[in-house]
Amino acid sequence: MQMLRSGLYSVLVFLLLGCPTYVAAQEISISDPQKISTELVGYSILGRNKNGDVLIYKKYRFKDEIDVYDKNMAFKRRKEITLKNADYETVEFYKSNDYIFQFFTFRENKMLYLAVQQFTPDLDKKGEPVLVDSTSQRMGENFSEYKITKARTTPYYLIFKYELSNGRIDKLFSRVMDENMRITMSNDINLPDNGFMPVLQHEVITDEGLPVFLFQNDDFNCKKEKTGVQFLYVLPRAGNTVLYAEMGSDTYCLDEMHFGIDNMHQQIISMAFLREDNKDQMTGYQYTLMDIETGSIALNYQYAFPQATLDEIAGLVKDKTAAHLPVYQIGTILPRVDGGALMVAEYYDKTVESYEFTNYDPYYGYRTSVRQVEFYEYDDILLFSINPDGTPSWNNVIRKKQISREDRGVNSSYALVNIKNKCIFIFNEDIEQNANVLQYSMQFNGELDRNSLFNANQQEVQIRPSSAEQISYNEIVIPSIYKKSLSFVRIRF
Repeated sequence: MQMLRSGLYSVLVFLLLGCPTYVAAQEISISDPQKISTELVGYSILGRNKNGDVLIYKKYRFKDEIDVYDKNMAFKRRKEITLKNADYETVEFYKSNDYIFQFFTFRENKMLYLAVQQFTPDLDKKGEPVLVDSTSQRMGENFSEYKITKARTTPYYLIFKYELSNGRIDKLFSRVMDENMRITMSNDINLPDNGFMPVLQHEVITDEGLPVFLFQNDDFNCKKEKTGVQFLYVLPRAGNTVLYAEMGSDTYCLDEMHFGIDNMHQQIISMAFLREDNKDQMTGYQYTLMDIETGSIALNYQYAFPQATLDEIAGLVKDKTAAHLPVYQIGTILPRVDGGALMVAEYYDKTVESYEFTNYDPYYGYRTSVRQVEFYEYDDILLFSINPDGTPSWNNVIRKKQISREDRGVNSSYALVNIKNKCIFIFNEDIEQNANVLQYSMQFNGELDRNSLFNANQQEVQIRPSSAEQISYNEIVIPSIYKKSLSFVRIRF
């Protein structure tokens, strides 16, 4: 669910390389703005139904609603789907095929229950809620909130929570639910505790209903002797069994590890940037292929950037020279049909600066205080297309510079659309309201074509690219908050 203060990852499809390219005109539709109520907690883009209508879920403090928009983003109807006679809290709304699932929690007799309610394509309740899990609320027991994620193309759902001890994750509880609301897999997993402080980096459920968790060891210190585990894959399996795969390097420190699922070849594609000890700069990447079923490593390849690549990535951007190239954040790994992958990373930095300011107080006179201001910077997008053996096929850089303050960067970063024969990146040229919304089309060979989609100020929108959702192979919906009004931009390619 997209809260009003946070972002949401896009749902991506396979990158099919080598297909013929074409140029299609974009169709841009913008919904009428709706004033944001003080009762609105969050929203999420559920997707589209068979006739092309877009479904938007909105969570209010005391009710739940789904808005329906037609192909041109004209408002059609609103359906309140609040559960009557129930004291509950909605956790997530998801759409799978023709059905919508509402996951919610409720309390009873010092127990916290997680249940799911199914809705039909017409947004009517189907049957009664089904209990999924429960958590004791006894003294001395501490559990995290429930988290739910869905498979990319199949109706499998991953439901998980933690048991905490002094703020540390001690135990992982995971459940897998199918479209009939049946639990197909249930696992209670004790995480390593010897020198391992687990921090979840990424979780996925595959199209076959297999969970994959990636944890980073927060106690691992690359600036000292590299002992212990830096990253750990946790793979729950049937029969309450679990597989573990440790990830690290004897030569380098690994930063920004991320992974993607290659369903065609049944493998996990894992990538991280290489960093030398005591130096906060990337010098190459590690590319790892892991079997989804067994957790065995099929390929572990390290590639050091040659000087020409370092110079190309650095470009002319201030403070990113080839002599000190900061570590980018890996955002997406898209499988290629030949077993390789496309890696998409972005430069990100948050800084806090302190300013002195003086106010006049009628009782105490002039008083000087210190205020801290947060700055957010989202810059270049780094692209690497990687062969099945781990070697680079090509690399390119999309240049951008987005700087904002005190806004958590909600209008920065990019939206990614994968339409099989090419990838499209959409972002605000600047964070100023009068900026253009840009589109970069990336062909299978890495060539980039830059175009301006529209002027945000003229359309009276201010898009939030990282909260976008791809709703079909050639459509994306991007939310916009402009002058305290919420609207949605639908783009067809």
